[in-house]
Amino acid sequence: MAETDISMSERDVPIVSAKEYGLPDEEIVAEIPIYLTHRIAKNLHLLQYPQRTSSVKTGVLNPSVARLKPIHGQIEMDIQLDVTSPMYSKERGRELGVGLSDNGRILDIQTLVSVNIPKSSNYMAGVFREGALHMTPIEKITQLQPSLKYLDRVAEKELAASKLDNDDDDDEDGKKEIKAQTIQVTVRSAQAEEALRQQQSSIAYIQQKLEEEPWSKLSYYDVGSEESSLVSSRLLARHTDDLVCKTTPDEFLTAIIGSIEPDVL
Repeated sequence: MAETDISMSERDVPIVSAKEYGLPDEEIVAEIPIYLTHRIAKNLHLLQYPQRTSSVKTGVLNPSVARLKPIHGQIEMDIQLDVTSPMYSKERGRELGVGLSDNGRILDIQTLVSVNIPKSSNYMAGVFREGALHMTPIEKITQLQPSLKYLDRVAEKELAASKLDNDDDDDEDGKKEIKAQTIQVTVRSAQAEEALRQQQSSIAYIQQKLEEEPWSKLSYYDVGSEESSLVSSRLLARHTDDLVCKTTPDEFLTAIIGSIEPDVL
């Protein structure tokens, strides 16, 4: 589909007073043209950071590594931790660093992993430039939350070490008795095939396919960089010609948000 920009103007449509909707009447101080563009809509994602108490400012994240699984749309970013901070426990960092590697590395990074948020509405990114509002639909909303996979690796290594100790104790008592096992071969019925299809669509199957997909390296450009500015410029509509509106303002708003009639108690 070709890239298109849409301009919405109400210059030729009579303005409806707010009093007609039972709302307080206020003076209209300005009319702002709105331009809808899809230039980068398919690649525009909203990233949220629910674990952070304030907005993410320039240079705060600066991930050392960023990666993507394009088929499943999963994103990971490694953020460097300040291991020189007096609030950082190096002893605990060495214990948890086992979940990163076996060479004595301390836990010096925090990995943020994406969690897709179902869209309950249509969101847009807006840029106000030279008295006009340029709107681009957002393709996906994603939250970046801390990954705790390193804790799973620590637990796995502790379990493996404990199992090794138990096996050594069993070997001292003698060889284990080996029992013959009977293998039964069956042909799946139609019901079994259906059950298999349901299993393949289960969360476990989806998680398995996600783990199997290889990572692709991402380049991260912070706000204010030349690359970021170039992408931001594509949020502006290239065509600003007025369109001939075939619906009234009421019909247009009803089509995108439902009834606009005020609630009556």
